[in-house]
Amino acid sequence: MTYLESNGYAEKTIGPRLIHLSCLQRFVDARNLKTLEDFGPQLASDFIDYWVAYQPEARPSTGLKRKSRYGLHHHVLIQYSLRCFLRWAHSTGCLQSNAFPLTPPVRGGYFFPETADYLRFCEEHKGLAKESLRQAELFVRRFDQFLHAVPLTAWNQLRSGHIDLFVRQQASHNIGRIQLIHSALRGLFRYLFSLGRLDRDWASALLSPRRYQLAHTPCPLSVDQVLSLLQSIDRNRRGGKRNFAVFLMAASLGVRASEIAALCLEDLDWAQAVVTFPPVKGNNDLPLPLSRPLIEALADYLKNERPSPSPHRNVFLGLTPPWGPLAPGSVSCLMGRIMRRIGIRGSGHKLRHAFASELLKSGIAFSTLQELLGHSRFTSTEVYTKIDLAQLRQVAINDAEDL
Repeated sequence: MTYLESNGYAEKTIGPRLIHLSCLQRFVDARNLKTLEDFGPQLASDFIDYWVAYQPEARPSTGLKRKSRYGLHHHVLIQYSLRCFLRWAHSTGCLQSNAFPLTPPVRGGYFFPETADYLRFCEEHKGLAKESLRQAELFVRRFDQFLHAVPLTAWNQLRSGHIDLFVRQQASHNIGRIQLIHSALRGLFRYLFSLGRLDRDWASALLSPRRYQLAHTPCPLSVDQVLSLLQSIDRNRRGGKRNFAVFLMAASLGVRASEIAALCLEDLDWAQAVVTFPPVKGNNDLPLPLSRPLIEALADYLKNERPSPSPHRNVFLGLTPPWGPLAPGSVSCLMGRIMRRIGIRGSGHKLRHAFASELLKSGIAFSTLQELLGHSRFTSTEVYTKIDLAQLRQVAINDAEDL
């Protein structure tokens, strides 16, 4: 309780967490666990199921008997309570390894041991980037759980119907997502086939739907829409200074949500008015100039709203205890939420498209645009040729006169 109070948790938040921990005590006693070290990742999952399954021992009082009183939000709350407790135990030395970290480990509890071996192979031998490894782990973990639920007991029992059903459940008709799943499964199947765990190479049977180059046109926001977004943010409200700085950075620099989330205090060079974004998709750092309005917005947030002192070096932090760094998904969610509030559909990535669109209108070269967007390949920038209306008009006016 002292830990919760010292980290700024409100009294109304501490109460439910203590109730969850009393339930955890009964759960641990029922399984005769001697130390917290015996509480592994699988038991963390079992405890959540224990609470959500409406066991009588999991109820805070005998008065709450209706199962309808327990919904999805209780599942989320119990996760928060468990994470907070294990984080405290880990920080005080009572627990050597956190059984429920904020970021799931690449190698967790899998039903097939080869699944963890393959992910270890990807990390140590294939040299996948952190984000690529996390994406591969997502689909491989789900496939492992899917096969266990079928149920299959060995890899050589795998058939094409299992693969098709899994892909349909995970992606439906989304071509891009189907390609991501196929890419993750191909690597897994090749690895298993080389070990002799599969009786055939199922990787060759995965035929992804064709996705034509430049098939989609970026939908940038207009300048008026961007200005309306910025004006709609009340900087006097809680979180307003942070949200304004996030939006202004995305609009004026065209950076991704993942780059905003990864930005640290050391990346800001106030003397030179330059911000250097660490590599997310490319291999090189991305230095970009800081405009005066952006400098003022960042300074206002850092001075007047960012939690201080903080052990985290990330620029943008959460608004609730323990005030951890914003994840890329959190940045995307807050941007999408504010956009929907003023009637704009889509994600914050439209600000990146707006940034590119305005630069093209000013006559910037595509090679320069590629550098500013941090694209390692020109094919990624090539899609913006479809919104360069000035050049497209020149093509139409020319009418093949130069042929």
